[in-house]
Amino acid sequence: RRAMGTASSCVLVAFASFLSTTQAFTSAPLYARRSIPNLAASGSLLGVASAGPRRRVMGLRMQGGDSTEWLTSYKPPKEQELDWDNRPPVADLPEDTRVLYEDTGIIVDGEWATKEQLQETVKEWLPGGWEDSAWPLGSVDIGHIEGGDRLVDERLGGDPSAYPMGPPQVVTYGEALIDQIATDETVKLGDKADKWAPYPGGAPVNVACALAKLGTPAAFVGSVGADADGDSILGALEACKLPTVCVQRDKERQTRNVYVTRDELGEREFAGFSGANDGFADCATDLERVDGTLLYSASWVVTGTLGLAFPSTREAMMSIRDICKDLDILRVTDVNYRPVFWDGNKNAREEILRYIGGTSILKATADEVEFLFGIDRDEAMERPYKVLKTMGPECMGVLITDGAAGVAYSFESHGGVMDSFAVPTVDSTGAGDAFTAGFIHRTIGLTGAFQDEFVDLGEDKQYPRAHLPVKQRVAEAFKDKELLADAVVFASAVGAATCMEEGAIDAQPSLKLSERMVEEYGDDLVVTEEGE
Repeated sequence: RRAMGTASSCVLVAFASFLSTTQAFTSAPLYARRSIPNLAASGSLLGVASAGPRRRVMGLRMQGGDSTEWLTSYKPPKEQELDWDNRPPVADLPEDTRVLYEDTGIIVDGEWATKEQLQETVKEWLPGGWEDSAWPLGSVDIGHIEGGDRLVDERLGGDPSAYPMGPPQVVTYGEALIDQIATDETVKLGDKADKWAPYPGGAPVNVACALAKLGTPAAFVGSVGADADGDSILGALEACKLPTVCVQRDKERQTRNVYVTRDELGEREFAGFSGANDGFADCATDLERVDGTLLYSASWVVTGTLGLAFPSTREAMMSIRDICKDLDILRVTDVNYRPVFWDGNKNAREEILRYIGGTSILKATADEVEFLFGIDRDEAMERPYKVLKTMGPECMGVLITDGAAGVAYSFESHGGVMDSFAVPTVDSTGAGDAFTAGFIHRTIGLTGAFQDEFVDLGEDKQYPRAHLPVKQRVAEAFKDKELLADAVVFASAVGAATCMEEGAIDAQPSLKLSERMVEEYGDDLVVTEEGE
């Protein structure tokens, strides 16, 4: 999943460059399209974390003449004069290149591998040999077999029925719960059950459902109780055509119920739970049971920070953070700070800051920015770039929301402040989650074309190359301030539409409605570029 622009950034490109230079197998260069998991069985997320990024890159494709020739039908030449001694000394190689060559068997015990040793390396990579019958799908071609194929292709052990929208592009992780919404502004915690309306929710669930309604394949990873509330959440996922195989059922713990009061303007407040804070199923997701292939399919991972309040989920979230870094996945963190989850824990701020370090895109409210960074909420809304600088170089952008007051945003090249959509608010629960989903959906659509299509391997012509990593595509696209503003406007439309009905998921708009919102109300929005 790493950038494939140079030999030092991808094992396959390193191997391909070496083979091309030495003409060990053919004069036509080999090249890589995209890395896939080197796992006979996909393994768990923790298995992926321990595998090491260099060990996960397997797959070659060969270009010959005007057509593509597969390794399955290719026979290495038996008679070919090669100058095996005319290679640079191993000691003269850059360290990162030498390490990659050692990892792939091109260098053995500090010396260049012999032809026989290279052939043994290829046999390890292709245990079925060169026989067509050993490769019913053709060679392990990165352009045609990706992580997502292992989820949905029956010939690879996948189950297409489990992923109705196809392999997920976005994985969300965290809490799944029932929002018990007060029926009106007079209802308070402790009132009778008929004063509360139950709705499936939890920020990561809301984001996944909103993405699916907009047309972006997603998957939620988490845990619910083996109870009626858990059934309700699974039903909501199924209704959105999201996979449920990623959701664990806990027979020992019940699904969390969160009681949400609201004022006369529809703004909500989290009042409390139906039991002990750390005794719910969302505190017990087991990463060992999560299919690691999910993160080879997805390019985005979205989490909140509520799981950091509990030791078990805190450890899991830190593992996911590290996996995203290893696989170069774009990690979005929506702070979503709720004091009621932390039980007065004075370390909440430190734990959240430790987790959000290295996040690719940070989404937070103005109040959360003031809580975490000590930046006055009004200043954060006027100068969002100050928040971006505080996050450090690995963060490419920040999105700061402030309800009806609008949104401020800052990426490396551009930033701005935008009014909110003027809509009647019935229930604002999940509006921020819908905003996050809207931004991701629009960004995926806007950035898909920002990639170099060819790579120069020193031959007479260029050859197709890997798609640029998602982080690089987003960075390239958002150098255009109009594209960035477009993504924020669309996100705001999705969030605003969610406020117009009750229930975080039920109120989420379709793609058609979201686009209609932009058409009808977008021209009335005032977008001020940061610094103006």
